[in-house]
Amino acid sequence: MLRALVVLLLVANGALWAWQSGWLGPAGGPGAADAAREPQRLAQQVAPERLRLLNAPGSHPANLAAQADPPPAETAQAADGTGTGSAAAESRPEPPAPVAPRRCWQLAALTPAQADAVRRSADAETGLRGRSTETATTLPERWIVYLGKFPSADALQRRRAELRQAGIDQREVTVPALTPGLALGTYSSEEAARKALQDAQRLGVRDARVVQERPETRTITLRWPDLTEAEHGRLQAALGGAGRGLQACP
Repeated sequence: MLRALVVLLLVANGALWAWQSGWLGPAGGPGAADAAREPQRLAQQVAPERLRLLNAPGSHPANLAAQADPPPAETAQAADGTGTGSAAAESRPEPPAPVAPRRCWQLAALTPAQADAVRRSADAETGLRGRSTETATTLPERWIVYLGKFPSADALQRRRAELRQAGIDQREVTVPALTPGLALGTYSSEEAARKALQDAQRLGVRDARVVQERPETRTITLRWPDLTEAEHGRLQAALGGAGRGLQACP
């Protein structure tokens, strides 16, 4: 009886050892073979096809970093489906066209008749019509203590030398009707000029007299406030001789 019990234990231990060693199939009962292969782990893998072997046979060490970690620009292009060719073709806003510089030009001290003639000439030029502005100014009358007319320029210069030697101020007159002549003073009224004449006579100037150098005068200033260089050239051509008097606005 005891011998049979010992034999039974030896057989049971041998069977257990063979089962645990896999001789009788995977341990764990039904489904143990699938568990040994762990199919659930394979199902949890994400994009296994993107794995790269960094030390695969034939791979060059210099290319390993580029294969393992592509540049961010290439990654972004691959993600949105664009490439370097399409990026170069992207439309870019063009820079604004340069603005031509503009300046204000004017003709000053025109009589009303002169201003009308100049305005008509300018308005006849395409692109300049109606672009002028007008400013009217009234110049007060002007009186002088006058010497002249002298028979020649040499006679005028001899008399100027005499007046300078006597310490008397004078200037040449530019009004055509009074040249060649000298003014010993300029005044805003006839009364003031006559008082100055008396002073000149006491200094020994006997041939002076009071004359009106300029009556009260209304003058016109025409301005073209925003002309390009090309428009300025066309304005000069349209005005002819009067265009030579064009000046930049102050």
